Formats: sequence, structure tokens, C-alpha cells
Amino acid sequence: YCYDLDTGFQGTALSCTSTTTTTSMTQTSATTTTTTTSTTTPIPGTCYPPVLGQDKDTSTCGGIYPGGSCVVGCTTGYSGDPVTYYCVNLGDGPTFVGAVVTCVSTTTTSTATTVTTTITSVTSTTTTTSTTTPL
Repeated sequence: YCYDLDTGFQGTALSCTSTTTTTSMTQTSATTTTTTTSTTTPIPGTCYPPVLGQDKDTSTCGGIYPGGSCVVGCTTGYSGDPVTYYCVNLGDGPTFVGAVVTCVSTTTTSTATTVTTTITSVTSTTTTTSTTTPL
């Protein structure tokens, strides 16, 4: 007779099986790039937030009904004057109207180039003296 489940075996004399499970795990490291794209489904009757580019911040323009407004500014790394956008109903449904928001990058990239020139000058002087003695 084999040991019971408490000691790790079960069964009878010639057919004993282990109840212990051994698990091996191999972990592989890899570089993963994740790109997140966010889409917005507006609340029925509200204006769809304006899509103006990655340099514009339209985060205050969600859930605005006709007659309301939001302020569009520049995202981090850009500067410019904020502009008020108004939610209006133009017949095809509510939409935002507003002036162009101009955002300028505040990040600058500069490149410096250094050129070093070494000039080596060698001057060689040879003097030959000849003396003749009469016989």
C-alpha cells in the first residue's frame, strides 16, 4: 500500500503515483513598445472635441453642449496664446468653431562643430664647405 495524499503518494503497491506537481517556468525578456490611441465618442447632443494636432490641448472640450465653450491651449513643450472654441449647432449637428491656435515648440536643438587644424613646419638647412689645397 502507498502513502496517502498527505504524504505525497496515492494508490496501491504496484501502482503508486506522486501527487506532487513540479512546475518549470522560463521567462524571456523583450522590449515592448506600446502605442495608445484614444478615441472619444461624444455624449449625444454635445460637440465632438476638435482634432487640431498633437501640439494642441483640447482636454477641456469634452461634453460641451451648443451654447457652451472650451479653451484650447498648447501642450507641454509648446507655447502660444489659448483660444476659446464655441460649440454651435450648424445643421449637421453640433460642432466647435474658433480661431486657429498657433503653438511654437519651446524645445531647441543645437549642433556645435569644432574643427582643429594642426600645421607642422620643418625647415632643414645643409651647408657644404669645400677646401682646395694647391700641390
